[in-house]
Amino acid sequence: MSLDNTRLEHNRWRSIRIMYLTLFLNSTGFSIILPSLWPYLQELSPTVNYSFLGIAAAGFSVGQLFASPIMGKWSTDRGRVTLPAQICMVLGVLGNLMYALAGTAGAGTVPLWLVTVGRVITGAGAGCIALARSYHSTVTSIDERTGVVSKGSMAQASGFIIGPGLSFLTSLAGKGIQYRSIVFDQYTLPAYLCVVLILFNMIILALYFREDVPPTEFMINSVIQSSEITTLRVRWSGVVVCSVLFYIAMMSFTITETLGTPLLQAELGLSQTKAIKYSSIFLTCTSVFSFITFSIVTPLGRRFGERKMMGIAFALSGIAYILLYPMGPGHIPRVQWTPLAVNNTVFQDDKEVVGCNWSNKWCYTQLRVSIYQYICATSILLFAYPLSTVIIISRVTKILGPHPQGTVLGILTGIGCLSRAVGPAIFSSLFELLGPVIVSIVMCITCFVATATSYVFRSRLDTFENRIQRLNAEIFT
Repeated sequence: MSLDNTRLEHNRWRSIRIMYLTLFLNSTGFSIILPSLWPYLQELSPTVNYSFLGIAAAGFSVGQLFASPIMGKWSTDRGRVTLPAQICMVLGVLGNLMYALAGTAGAGTVPLWLVTVGRVITGAGAGCIALARSYHSTVTSIDERTGVVSKGSMAQASGFIIGPGLSFLTSLAGKGIQYRSIVFDQYTLPAYLCVVLILFNMIILALYFREDVPPTEFMINSVIQSSEITTLRVRWSGVVVCSVLFYIAMMSFTITETLGTPLLQAELGLSQTKAIKYSSIFLTCTSVFSFITFSIVTPLGRRFGERKMMGIAFALSGIAYILLYPMGPGHIPRVQWTPLAVNNTVFQDDKEVVGCNWSNKWCYTQLRVSIYQYICATSILLFAYPLSTVIIISRVTKILGPHPQGTVLGILTGIGCLSRAVGPAIFSSLFELLGPVIVSIVMCITCFVATATSYVFRSRLDTFENRIQRLNAEIFT
């Protein structure tokens, strides 16, 4: 290999790894906010309800849903991803600053909507996730692509796990400090930390990311291989099945992160601060199961088969939601939830908002979800989540084989965004109206339906390579 080729190869892999970092930091920024989102909304407006929590949580994914195809088309037209990625990161900075400074807008609903709009803008900045996946599929050969895409998914999933741990660290700030009208406390520090992470990503991208590797080399290889097997088409039904399963997997994890804090606050009678800390600690400690999954997902797939492990992952998620069903002992602690509101005037004292919202009838009859149930359920979910997502994305690339993958992976990213937008919005409303019982039942049924789907349509999930081998065997026999 010549010196120039060696340099190009070095730059190519360094740029691929920088996109791993981009995926990791984006998902970290997403999940670091969620544990403190509900208490932050309560801090801004004590009369806020769970339904608005769903709207605010969904804002991020709505922004990403619309930004991903726009940024993808822009990068395709330019033939470069650097400028669109930098624009996305600028949007991320602006959105997080709007989120952190929402409290300076006074009282009423204005701060709540500033939080929501800030999350939408931040989500638009997360359009660079689609750019990263598109870049990975463009500058890799067919043999490299599955491994690179899988590692990118692992980086993204790692961010989802580490984010709550960073949220716990910021919760130690408590009431924090105030400079004029700007507050640096346990609710705003996660957003400021996101700004720091994005700026770090922008600097790394500007200094070390290089797009001097011509992607045509890899595209030509794909075209040549495709021309040799024109008799075999992509099995799009398998891609559709994987997309549905990916939607369910992402929704399951997002619901766990979104409702974890209000669930603990209601079921255990905790204050805002303690609910954030406990939720963050539990998610961080149980995240060890996710890292174990990352290390064993490949040998598990080879030993038992990826399709079988996909079904097992969803079955485990269903079992986890059974464990989240309120079983007692005892009922929800009867502690004060919010200051009295009379004629739209809120009378507050120095006490934090604690416990269940007693305007919801289910609070009076609901059995408790014990701390041991919560820990066991969360541990299983954090084991099953990376197992399902990594296998699904890897499976999509194998179903596509040598065919172009950027567009399909972009659509898959959009499906994940839609799941993270719709899931919290729907299940936060269900949680408010009917409590954790209905959430547990619906998600349990959904996960077991996903298990059955992966089994019924297992033939549709066969890889392109296996189909080629069977075709060749038929030809030469």
